[in-house]
Amino acid sequence: MKLSQIEYFVVLAEELHFGRAADRLHRSQPPLSRQIRLLEDELGVALFARNAQRVTLTEAGQTFLHEIRPVLARIRHAAIAAQRAATGDLGQIIVGVTGSAMFGIVPAILRTFRRTHPGVSVDLRQSPKGEQVNALKQRRLTIGFVRSLTHDDELAHDLLLEEPLVVALSRENELAAQPTLRLSDLAAQGFVLYRGQSSPSVADQIVHFCQQAGFSPRVVQEAEDMQSAAALASLDMGVTLVAASLQQMQLRDLVYRPLSGAGPQPVTRLYAVYRRDDPSPALRAFRRICEEQAAASGGVPTAPEAPAAGSPRSRSRGRAR
Repeated sequence: MKLSQIEYFVVLAEELHFGRAADRLHRSQPPLSRQIRLLEDELGVALFARNAQRVTLTEAGQTFLHEIRPVLARIRHAAIAAQRAATGDLGQIIVGVTGSAMFGIVPAILRTFRRTHPGVSVDLRQSPKGEQVNALKQRRLTIGFVRSLTHDDELAHDLLLEEPLVVALSRENELAAQPTLRLSDLAAQGFVLYRGQSSPSVADQIVHFCQQAGFSPRVVQEAEDMQSAAALASLDMGVTLVAASLQQMQLRDLVYRPLSGAGPQPVTRLYAVYRRDDPSPALRAFRRICEEQAAASGGVPTAPEAPAAGSPRSRSRGRAR
C-alpha cells in the first residue's frame, strides 16, 4: 500500500468524481483509476461503487476513509515535524550553566531562543564546570556555559564574550571609600577565592593577575562559586574579584568597585562548551543565538585573559581546554 494511493483514495472519496479528483491531484484520470484499482486489489474489497452516472463509497470504503484520515494526518504531521527537527525548530536541548553566568548574557540567550524556537524544549541545569564537563561527555548535557576551560579532545567551545573583573568588598572595608581601585591596593587584603571542583579555574586567573600586579593574594576563605565569594565578602571576610555582570546581585553590605590603572585590565571570559561530534540541529540553532547575542552585547574580546599555568592559550571556536 503506497502513500500516494491513500492520498488518491481520500481525494476521490471527498469529490466522488474522477474528473474533479484528478484535477485536484494534478493527474489525468487513467492513472488515478489505475491506482484506486490497485489499492482495492491489495485490500481485497471494493472501496467505490461506479456506474455511468456517479461514484459512491461502499460500506467498506466509508469504513476505510474513517480509519485512514487520522493516519494520513499523522503522517503529514510527522513529515512537518521531521522538517522542523532538521532545521533545529523542534527537539530538546539540555543547557548547563554556572551560577555566575545567570547574571550576564545567558538569560538573554535563553529568552531569545525560547521565543524564536518554541518547538524546542529547553532544560536548564545549574552546575559547576567540572560537573558540566562530565555531563557533556556522558551525553547528559547538550551545551554548557563556563568561565574557564579544561583540555578535552571530545569537547569544543565558542568564546562568547569577556567582561571586566571588579572588586567585591564589604562597605565596612576602608577601601570601599575609594571610587576605583588598583589591583595593587588589594595586596594587604585577605582574599576570598572560588576554586570550585576543577582546574584551571577563575581563581587561578585571579592569582595570576595579582602576581602581575606584584603580589600573591593571601587567601583567607574559599567558596564554591563566584556569587558565594561575593556574599562572604559582604560579611567582611575578605575581598574578591567577580565578573562585572555580578553587580546585579545586590546585598546590603556589599559594594563593588571597578579596577583602574595602566595596562590591560583583568577580565573573565564566558564560553559555550559542547561535544565536538554532536550533530544536533537544535544545538546549531542555539549556538547561532549565542553568537548573535554575544555580538549584540559587544562581547568581542579586547584584552588578554590570564592563561592557566603551563597551558596554551585557548582560541574561539576551538577545542575545549
